[in-house]
Amino acid sequence: MKFLCGFILLSVFGVVQAATQCQIDLNSDGVCDHYAVSSSAEDETFSNITIDIGGSDKKITGGFELGSGGLSEGYIPGDFSLLIDYYPHSTLITKYDFRWDRSLNDFVLYKMSGWEEPDRDEKYSISDESVPGEDRIPREFDVRRIECCVKFSQFSGNGPSVKNMSESVKLAEINKDFKYVLKKLPEGEKGGLFLQPGASRERISIPKDLVYEMTLIVGDNNVGAINDYAYYLYRNKESALAVLLLKKIHQKYPERVVAILNLADAYWDLGMKEDACPLYASYTDKMNALGKSSRIPASVKDKNYCIKRG
Repeated sequence: MKFLCGFILLSVFGVVQAATQCQIDLNSDGVCDHYAVSSSAEDETFSNITIDIGGSDKKITGGFELGSGGLSEGYIPGDFSLLIDYYPHSTLITKYDFRWDRSLNDFVLYKMSGWEEPDRDEKYSISDESVPGEDRIPREFDVRRIECCVKFSQFSGNGPSVKNMSESVKLAEINKDFKYVLKKLPEGEKGGLFLQPGASRERISIPKDLVYEMTLIVGDNNVGAINDYAYYLYRNKESALAVLLLKKIHQKYPERVVAILNLADAYWDLGMKEDACPLYASYTDKMNALGKSSRIPASVKDKNYCIKRG
C-alpha cells in the first residue's frame, strides 16, 4: 500500500500471520505483543482487533470499520495507527492514532486524521497517465487531537463519543511529540527517523498527519530543526512531504536562504519545474547579494536556463 511510504496494509490473514511471528511491541515496554483480527458477529462490515499485551494476561479488543485497512506500529514508540474505511483506489484517508497509557493500562485514542492523496486516484493506478507533481502532495488535512481518555477497548458499534482538544492544547501536544523528532534528528538522514534499525535499513513510513502538524508549529525556536527534517525527507525520497514543511517555512521566513534552496530542490524532484525555477532564481540573487556566489552549489549553476527563466 502506498500510504505513508509503506504503511502496513493487512488483510485478516496478514494480521494473524504478523501476530504469530511476534514482530511488534505496540506499547514500547520491551516485551513483544500479539494481535489478531476477526470479523464482528454483529456487523460484518466491522472487524474486531484483539491485542494481547506481552508479559501479562491482559487482552483488549476494539471494533472498527477497516475496509481493506489495517494496523501499524506508530512513528513514536508506544503508538500504533489504524487505517479506517480504507480502499485501495480511494483518495481519502482516515487514520486513528492510539498511545499506551500506563496509568489506564490501555491504549488511548489521541488523534483522528483525514486528508486527500490525489495520486491514489485510479486514473493513475490503472492507466498510463502519469501523476503530476502537485498531485503527489497530500492536501485537505483535517487533523484533530482528542481529549483523554477514550480507550481502545471502548470502540464497538458506533464507537465512543470524542471531544477535540482546544487549539492551544493541541499545539502544546504537537510540540511534545516534536521533541521525539528533535531527539532523533542529530542521527541525520540515515537515522532512526527515516530508516529501520538492523541490517535491512528499510525506510520508515513517515506519518503525513504528523508532518502536517509540524507546519502548525513552525517558529523562531524550531525553524532550523524543521528545515533540517524537511531536507532529510527530501534526501529519503519524500519530496512531497518536504514541500509541505518547506512551503510553510518559506511563507513565514521568506528571507531564509537555505529553505529557498531546499524547497526548490524538492519541487524539482517532483518535476514541478515551474515552481522550482523562480526559487532557484531567488536563491541565486540572495547568495550573490550576500557575497556568497562561490558557495552556490554546482547543481544550481547547472540550472542556469531555469534561473534565467525564473
